[in-house]
Amino acid sequence: MAYSDFTSLRQLEKAFNLKHTIANFLAHTTPELPTEKLRFDLQEAAEMPLHASEKAKSELLIMPILKEIRRTHKTFSIYSGYAFDVNPALGLNGYCDYLLSTDTDSFDISSAVFCLVEAKNRSVEEGLGQAGAEMVAAQQFNASENKPNQTVFGCVTNAYEWLFLKLENNLLTLDTERYYLSDNELPRLLGALAFIVKSSESR
Repeated sequence: MAYSDFTSLRQLEKAFNLKHTIANFLAHTTPELPTEKLRFDLQEAAEMPLHASEKAKSELLIMPILKEIRRTHKTFSIYSGYAFDVNPALGLNGYCDYLLSTDTDSFDISSAVFCLVEAKNRSVEEGLGQAGAEMVAAQQFNASENKPNQTVFGCVTNAYEWLFLKLENNLLTLDTERYYLSDNELPRLLGALAFIVKSSESR
């Protein structure tokens, strides 16, 4: 098995004795205005045939969003396409689309705080099992690095719609809100990501 083999929350819950709930855990985030750099990148991407390539959406829509947060909050590193083999016997292995780590001066991850799964041609709901599995792996990995009590955040996105998750102990929380990549919604999306990064800065 691998992360992508977890195709539902029910399967994930049975495998790792998890429970899930739904709550607006990002209710008190503060919207952040995008920089001109990000606006230019997204406008340029809008002029390209993104529907023809999931790789293009990843590179031209998702990565610019993550880089924007990295520019304004220089307390984490972005790992793309990272082989995160934590516990293959339990299916916690494979490549993560994106991992954020609080390490800023290390070649490798020593503290995983955010896992992002690309829904690709699926709905975001279909990526919840995979995202949850990566978050469980991050939780186990952090414990092995003597950081056992860290909250791990996650997200499933098709680049245009973003659904956030939070894992604390054995409780997986799905946020009630959806965030969208549009001119009106972009500050809310950036604010949610900034909140996640800030909440991990002191750990």
